[in-house]
Amino acid sequence: MRGAGESGSLQIGFLGRIPPALGGAGLELQMERTRAALERRGHEVFHVEAGGKDDRFDLLHAFGSEPAVWHHLRHWSRNPAPLIVTSVLVVSPGRRERMLRLSTRVPGVMGGGRMRAEVLRRANAVVAGTEYERNLATGSFGADPQRTVVIGNGAERVEPGALPEGVPDSGYALLLGSVSRRKRQASTMEALAAAAPVVIAGAFDGDAAQERAWEAAVRKAGATWLGHVGDAAALAALQHRAGALVHLSEAEVESLAVLECLAQGTPAVLSDIPSHRALARRYPGFIELAGDTGSVPAAFERMRAKRLSEPAQVPSWEDVAAELEALYRRVLRHPRGR
Repeated sequence: MRGAGESGSLQIGFLGRIPPALGGAGLELQMERTRAALERRGHEVFHVEAGGKDDRFDLLHAFGSEPAVWHHLRHWSRNPAPLIVTSVLVVSPGRRERMLRLSTRVPGVMGGGRMRAEVLRRANAVVAGTEYERNLATGSFGADPQRTVVIGNGAERVEPGALPEGVPDSGYALLLGSVSRRKRQASTMEALAAAAPVVIAGAFDGDAAQERAWEAAVRKAGATWLGHVGDAAALAALQHRAGALVHLSEAEVESLAVLECLAQGTPAVLSDIPSHRALARRYPGFIELAGDTGSVPAAFERMRAKRLSEPAQVPSWEDVAAELEALYRRVLRHPRGR
């Protein structure tokens, strides 16, 4: 097979992105940055959703195990190749995790849980972002433990540009990422309103009525909501000048928002979930975990006061691409593991 040896360019098909015209979120950024790093290493990468019938690839890397990915794989009849799946199981311990586990075993119903399980069992290798996700993928979804590896995300420090208009010069609490119930920006903003200026950067995820309610909450809290910030230098400035990132998401695999702030030297106050606990262990001094919104103002003040002068040593996307390349070559040598 072309490219299957220890060296040489690989032809890699990526699957699982949201069409650019519809937007996307962290997963699209992960795919974009992974693709760029793999191409810098000499490989050819393309999105199969945008490809033609004559396109060929040495292996297919699906990002996510969502029903949409399951649907595409069910219709995969041309160009057989090994399959790598980045599982993207966005859940934390509790009721939702229990429901997700149960959904894989409902007899006679092809729901989202069973679809995820089929995708992960089909894969020649599975990439989990954390040990918690790896345990979930292997223990509940049937991924082969011998072929499931942990490869986290990366971050590159971008040189900060000018702050967006209307943002305080420094010291504010930054809430970064798509605005949604899962990420709990509304309750976080309310808790911080009397303690510090609050700046929110992220597109709204919800219907028109929900967005109107969110805008009313922003006005009541006196916060600044910028919507989506697409300019890399402006986003880097927001991250660099913040007193701390505050990210109380109910579930994350490994948040790009957190890693990018750490790479700017900005500390973070994070929700107490498995992926954030792992980050707190890896980057001591940069992260404080908050058990509830009531403890956030004091935690923010502590982190703002102790901001470190040096950025955290976060893996680069080049590091991530090197790990993926090694995995790709192992799979091409031994598609079913050895």
